[in-house]
Amino acid sequence: MFTGIINTKGKIVKKINREKSAEVEIRLNNEIKNPVSGMSIAVNGVCLTAGKIIGKFIFAADISEETLKKTTFKKIKTGDEVNIEFPITINDFLSGHLVQGHIDTTGKVNNIIRKKDNILITFEVKKEYEKYLVEKGSIAIDGVSLTMFNTQNNKFNVSVIPETLKRTIISSYKNGTEVNIEFDIIGKYVERFLNKGK
Repeated sequence: MFTGIINTKGKIVKKINREKSAEVEIRLNNEIKNPVSGMSIAVNGVCLTAGKIIGKFIFAADISEETLKKTTFKKIKTGDEVNIEFPITINDFLSGHLVQGHIDTTGKVNNIIRKKDNILITFEVKKEYEKYLVEKGSIAIDGVSLTMFNTQNNKFNVSVIPETLKRTIISSYKNGTEVNIEFDIIGKYVERFLNKGK
């Protein structure tokens, strides 16, 4: 389980493409927190299993066929920067919102307005997912916990402060950038309960 508060950034140092899967090797800017082979690490919001811990800063993980289909990992390449979040413990503060690391879909940057103290970004998702866009609701974008506003049809805005820009890859976004989207788990459970038996 994660909270959408990014711990550090990393870089893809190797990607091995297989027939229906892949393997990535990622170097972190900061040391891996409590490194154990088999631990979960969120990379751009995707919960990956660290199959190999290679020193204090590098780990390797396998990417399944399903993950390649549903996330931006199908296009990720050597040299790309990524957001990194370590799993929370029972003693951690829940500063963002509950994030599973299970990506629902991808979206894309529709517009960016740069202001003095923050940037305003408009994102767009497929029409079938607009039901999860809740005014002032939580959403994880590339693993970053953000708050939606001005939700209209399949588009929504987020405001990103300088600290978040400094700590994440959001500063590199431009129009058309594809991102991983995880909607709030509470909304998905409510939908499941309401539709049960239909």
